[in-house]
Amino acid sequence: IRAEALRLAFHRPLKHRIIESEVSPMATPDPYDTLLQERQNLTQQLFGRPYSCITYLQRATCHDKLGYPDLAAGDAYRALLLADEISDDSFEYHEEALQSYHDDVAQTDPGEGSWVKAVRNDNHAGSQGTGSDAGEASVSLIEDHDAVIEGIVQRIQLKCFACLSDYLYQCGRLKSAYGFAARGLELDAGNPICLDLRRKAIETQDKMLLENDPDQTDRNYDPREELPNQGYARRELYPWNKHEPDRFSEESLQFLNREMEKVAPKCEVRATSLPVLETSRTSPKTSSRPPATIQQLGVFAKEDIGPHEVVLQERSFLTANNRLHDPLCDACSAPLPPISALEEPLPTCPDCDDIIFCSSTCHDLATSLYHPAVCGKPDLEAVAKDPSPLASTNALYLLLLGRAFALAETQNIHLLDLTEIKYLWADFSSTRPPRGNQYARQLPFTFEDNILAPLHLLTKMDIDIFASLATTDMWVISTLFAKFRGVASARMNPRTGIPEVCAVHPMWCLANHSCAPNVKWEWSGDIRFQARGGDDVVRWGVVGEDRKVGGIRKGEEVVNHYCDVGLGVDERRDWAVGALGGVCVCERCVWEDQEERRNKE
Repeated sequence: IRAEALRLAFHRPLKHRIIESEVSPMATPDPYDTLLQERQNLTQQLFGRPYSCITYLQRATCHDKLGYPDLAAGDAYRALLLADEISDDSFEYHEEALQSYHDDVAQTDPGEGSWVKAVRNDNHAGSQGTGSDAGEASVSLIEDHDAVIEGIVQRIQLKCFACLSDYLYQCGRLKSAYGFAARGLELDAGNPICLDLRRKAIETQDKMLLENDPDQTDRNYDPREELPNQGYARRELYPWNKHEPDRFSEESLQFLNREMEKVAPKCEVRATSLPVLETSRTSPKTSSRPPATIQQLGVFAKEDIGPHEVVLQERSFLTANNRLHDPLCDACSAPLPPISALEEPLPTCPDCDDIIFCSSTCHDLATSLYHPAVCGKPDLEAVAKDPSPLASTNALYLLLLGRAFALAETQNIHLLDLTEIKYLWADFSSTRPPRGNQYARQLPFTFEDNILAPLHLLTKMDIDIFASLATTDMWVISTLFAKFRGVASARMNPRTGIPEVCAVHPMWCLANHSCAPNVKWEWSGDIRFQARGGDDVVRWGVVGEDRKVGGIRKGEEVVNHYCDVGLGVDERRDWAVGALGGVCVCERCVWEDQEERRNKE
């Protein structure tokens, strides 16, 4: 197949009709809005023909132009999977992928470079026949695809490898970028795009090594194993996300307060102002100006709450644990009692191995809320279990993703509309392109954790990752990861300090952070806030009588803690920066930082 025909087929422009009454003759469309419309058109095409590898590659290009190389990489990888489906008739979606490819060929505008024409010319070059010979030369691609399909697939794969290398390089994933470029060169050793991308990955690493250690002259390393493997993506409310509510609307606040009433009768949800946090360690310490603020939700006492009184008690089924055979309730992740302490056996699922619940309540709610989506799927049981210490946190986020999909599938609702997820804070940044198109990228991103592992998990759940694009699209997965990273709580192994259990408690996580919290919390099956009192009260600065007793006064905000409050100010800030999205500037941190500075002078 001719390269020019392939280029035109991959990048043929979309046509848009502009209604004259809506746009004045002199109006110039905003390029960003035009790209958003193009993305919408391509997404609609994928809803109608979800196995089209060509449309995925076209949308990957569109995502790249919009500044989303992570989403582009997700599209390119799905295109690669579909190319594999085309090439092997034993694969699950072979027929669908092959038919979609044929449809792509049939729908190509001959005036823009028809694949059919290119294939016909390549396969019958030099043929001078007429009559029946000419008729044979114009047969459909479906009839003679056996002669050309291998070459077609190889060119699609090469395109996918080059795209993946480019997009992952933009995300800072040098190792993956190098790896996909190398795979492309296995298909075409002289491919200039893959050669250039492989070179760029090595040169970028050499530049970073030189900046870190200018005297280091020996830079011998294996790029397949030793290039950086951690990247970042944009963390934002995508402009096409129609599921995110206005968290500050009267309707949202009424809903949240009805939910809060169930778990914390003496509390209410209100809008409040919080300082905009900086990632620089020097900004909050040296600036004499008050920090800018943003609107946020918070939890406030409706009436006085005494010391040691339980403020909130909440159970969630959006939980996960990364231990394969630990004795935990499948629903709420509470530790199971020892067998010797049981008067009767704990409830189990008869169709699953080792699925045990701590109570009949958890069993019944699991059956109605999530378990049918994962019941009887043994291949799913070991996914992301018993990971290495370094992979433990990401394994928990992946397993939370799986539980969210199970909740949504069982309840027949979109993931982002789940009550457990809809109102979660995600630390979204601005969407519109900034000056110079230098987008802030704050969401940790790797090919393995953000693309490969989620799609593998969904496949094990028997979810068609192509036909279910509305819920399995990369932007949905990225939105969930952004929310989980902002609010999920974790329980550590007391011996190793490694996180093994995590959960999202939608009411609990509405409480904001302070390094002088007025509550302490514990989590077993339920998560509980208890008002601090006595020795539990965090004392700092000049302690007045009102801060010695504890408790929470009517109208006072209930503040939680995301770090060990017994640490010094620098250690606390380092510990909490990931959860907070910046350096803590709570009243205690600011005061202690100023005191340390005065003492050093």
